[in-house]
This record gives sequence, C-alpha cells and structure tokens, in this order.
Amino acid sequence: LREKMTFFWHNHFSTSVPFAYLMQQQNNMLRKHALGKFSDMLRAVSKHAAIMMYLNNQQNTKISPNENFAREVMELFTLGIGYYTEQDIKEGARAFTGWRINRSGEFEMDAKQHDDGEKSFLGKKGNFNGDDIINILLEQKQTARFIATKIYGEFINEKINQKRVVELADGFFDSGYDIEKLMR
Repeated sequence: LREKMTFFWHNHFSTSVPFAYLMQQQNNMLRKHALGKFSDMLRAVSKHAAIMMYLNNQQNTKISPNENFAREVMELFTLGIGYYTEQDIKEGARAFTGWRINRSGEFEMDAKQHDDGEKSFLGKKGNFNGDDIINILLEQKQTARFIATKIYGEFINEKINQKRVVELADGFFDSGYDIEKLMR
C-alpha cells in the first residue's frame, strides 16, 4: 500500500526535472509521508528542489512575482479548480517570493527577494509568507474534499459518490489530514 500511495502522490504532485537524483529524493520523501499527515507532506513537497524547479519558483522575486508555483499549489495540490481567484494566485505568488534552493539542493529563504507587504488571500489579510499560505490552504475544508475525491476515484470507484466523499473528507479534515486513517 505504501508503494501504491507513493505512486499516487507522485502523480498528485506532478514533477519532472532533468536531475534523476532530485526525482529520487522526491520519491523517497513521498514514500516517507505516503501514509502520514498530508499537511506534513504538502509542506515538505513545497520546499523540495524538484517541485520548486519544475514550477519556476526560483524566478519568483518581489519585483517580478512568478505565479506558477502558487497556482499549482492551489489548483493541483490543495483546492482544485474554482475555489480561488486570480487575485488569490497573485497574492499567493507574492507570499512565496524569496523561496529558493541553494547549491546543495536545500531550501532556504532569501529575505531580500521576499515581498513582505500585506497580502489578501482567500479572505484573510496579513503579512503572509509561503508557510502562511500553506497553512491557510490546509484550513480550508475544500482541501480535504479535493484530496478525498482523488483518493476515492483512484482506490474505490471512478464514479464518485459525493455523499460518501463528504463523510470521508470530514473525517480526513478532523484527523488533521491523517492519510492512513482516510485509507482505512
């Protein structure tokens, strides 16, 4: 099951970079978190070199925010299409400015490149950084619904039973995004 879940998460956090060792590192990280807390996995994936390179976050600066990373975190990884606005993408991109990968392939924050101004994101206002954006996304029950729907479609039936998905999503959210409990 762990290997099946690793494969599922690799598809969910779609990534492709021309460095096999980064893909192997990401695969190992997905395996480690495959049946743990989705919140922990999302945080780890978001700061991994492979995904940051793939989604161009290295080019995300306070002078010229790059929206790729912020858009995909919402559209593909957490909420799904239709649960955020273009303004949320722009504000999210500003929050992720300064997130970098150093020469060793490790995450670091470049404070000189971070937009530390006030942002408005999903109805909240504050001096948000990328970690804050991820926390706000995890506060959304839609994130649990999105993940539960994908897991239901992959492991139970392609024809989604919305009532059952809502029950599963509620339990998933209430468990603090415990993947193993959701799978059980």
